[in-house]
Amino acid sequence: MKGLIIRFVIAIALLLWAWDMVFPWQKAMQTEENHYTQIQQRKMLKVGMINHPLSYFVGANGSAGIEYDLARAFADYLAVNLTIKTYDNSEQLFKGLQQHEIDIAAAGLLYHADQAETFQIGPSYYSASWQVVYKKGTQRPYKLDELQGELLIPTGSAVIPILNELKSQYPKLTWTTSDRFTQEELLIQVAEGKIPYTVAPSIDVSAAQHIRPDVAVGFDLSDEKPVIWYLVNSPYSELQAQLLSFMNTANDTGILSRIEEQYFNHLSRFNYVDIRSYLNAIETVLPKYQALFEKYHGDLEWQMLAAIAYQESHWDPTATSPTGVRGMMMLTKDTADRMKLADRLNPEESIRAGAEYLQLLMNQLPQTILKEDRIWFGLAAYNMGMGHLIDVRRLTKQLGGDPDNWLDVKKNLPLLAEKRYYSNLKYGYARGFEAFNYVENIRRYYYSIINHQRIKEQDNQIEQEQKESLDTVIN
Repeated sequence: MKGLIIRFVIAIALLLWAWDMVFPWQKAMQTEENHYTQIQQRKMLKVGMINHPLSYFVGANGSAGIEYDLARAFADYLAVNLTIKTYDNSEQLFKGLQQHEIDIAAAGLLYHADQAETFQIGPSYYSASWQVVYKKGTQRPYKLDELQGELLIPTGSAVIPILNELKSQYPKLTWTTSDRFTQEELLIQVAEGKIPYTVAPSIDVSAAQHIRPDVAVGFDLSDEKPVIWYLVNSPYSELQAQLLSFMNTANDTGILSRIEEQYFNHLSRFNYVDIRSYLNAIETVLPKYQALFEKYHGDLEWQMLAAIAYQESHWDPTATSPTGVRGMMMLTKDTADRMKLADRLNPEESIRAGAEYLQLLMNQLPQTILKEDRIWFGLAAYNMGMGHLIDVRRLTKQLGGDPDNWLDVKKNLPLLAEKRYYSNLKYGYARGFEAFNYVENIRRYYYSIINHQRIKEQDNQIEQEQKESLDTVIN
């Protein structure tokens, strides 16, 4: 019996020794696996992201954002499904990548040498810099040693390694991290004067300025850096090669241009006075007419219809131009008659007629135009007439562009005012540059309404949670 016990103990010890030898070996081998082969075998690409108003969010039409749209297209390129795993910050995201929870980290991540040594990197698809921001109207800092208050950044921010590097140059440099607020929330707090400074990527700053124009840039904390995807570190490069090939294809086929057009281009047209006036109108004027926009939006989002009306009349139902267009949607007499509109100064009738007329124009567009582009073609026709839109599409084709691609067509709109081009077109001269600005402004106004509503809903939710918490304490 004693011998049996001894043999049993030896067997257990050998088993534990074998497990101790095999498990580390398995962990080591995990880093040697070909992740591209794994993705193909499981038919699933796992991408880590951070919830963000530009990179990744879930909106009315489902998941969207720069990173999501690119990841979706890359998964399609690989002919696999896509799974998104969200993290609270970049520190957690890189940890998840290191532990093989995901194949790729995609969250508007700027290149940093430390991460490049730890992970494989993908190609750049845009660039940005880290910026120190302050509230417009307060004293502007021009460098780190001019900061006169707390520098607050989100916990786990990717800027922390940069600040650590700068610490040797600026010994008095200090900062505080907070896990209570996102990057966007800290930018809003700066605009509202609740905190003096924060640091954010330049693209985040630009987006925040369209909902809080008092966000101002003090100085660039870093040079412009490429924004890239990070991949699991591996001796194999197939996934990295596939990503490079995809990005080249996405550039050639216009996928990257379309994403840039959707999420970036409207941000470049920032005007402090215009944005302040518009945000004030959203608060004070829009509520009077929102129900009408919701009633008559048809296939459009009501926010898009509202943005069009603001571009047309600044939501003034009595607006009248020197050329005779009138009302909320600034319709001509001929268009009003066509849409059976008796009183152009009646806001409800004007909104109804304008929405139906735009839908009529969009229905006349060729089916070869992509769904997401049809609104922009329709708006150009709404502004300058269907005949001139037909002309610019023909001109685009003559110049070697794609007449069904809004990006190709819009850049040719200003040519309708140049004699060397309009003299050979059926409908002749048109103020195409006005149509260009018209569509761009509407896009900007549309996104401002969407983001203003989102921030307001977040504020209301926080206020409600605070109220419930207070009620609990009192009771």
